[in-house]
Amino acid sequence: MIVGIDSEFVALTAEETELRIDGTNLVTRPSRMSLGRVSVVRSLDSKATVGVKGAEQCLAGTPMIDDYIKTPEQIMDYLTRFSGLLPGDLDPATSPHHLIPLKRAYVKLRYLVDKGYIFVGHGLNNDFRIINIWVPPEQIMDTVNIYHLPNRRKMSLRFLAYIILSQKIQSEVHDSIEDARTALLLYQHYLNCKAQGRWEEELERIYEAGQKCGFQVPEGR
Repeated sequence: MIVGIDSEFVALTAEETELRIDGTNLVTRPSRMSLGRVSVVRSLDSKATVGVKGAEQCLAGTPMIDDYIKTPEQIMDYLTRFSGLLPGDLDPATSPHHLIPLKRAYVKLRYLVDKGYIFVGHGLNNDFRIINIWVPPEQIMDTVNIYHLPNRRKMSLRFLAYIILSQKIQSEVHDSIEDARTALLLYQHYLNCKAQGRWEEELERIYEAGQKCGFQVPEGR
């Protein structure tokens, strides 16, 4: 089964740097990150359904996992601009969300890995590294690498969503469910282009469009 996945992280410690002679900063110790939220979304062409008052509701594109992770350590920075997480979201005393321990979240993901699920997302190698879970390469479909030409820049999820799907995502903060669904849509677009024999042409078109706008999404509507 194919699923979309996206993870959000918080910082437990600050990045440490030292000033070089040339005036630039050298990172001597990167900030220590911890998983704050993980969302796994069913494939958009999933055939799974559930009975709802005598009817059936299609589960395609709906979350099968959307967990907020509590940590016993103090969180230094929620990185709200990038994570969408707010102070208090991961505090059992104040959070409006259902919190689970990191170990339980890890076990859920490990189950999907062991069952052979294919994970679609943007920047998954980095996410899995921070979560500290190994996923076989054949089970990872990373749109960062799919939408990339050798010796060319890599493109953001937000830019790809705008150019290909005509959608503006992450306008204020990130939402892991939205990002996971967007990655699934981009992957489906890739498969459609491959089936039609026009993937190389489409990828060149995307890069040309990116060069015209600096690979940035225009402000406003």
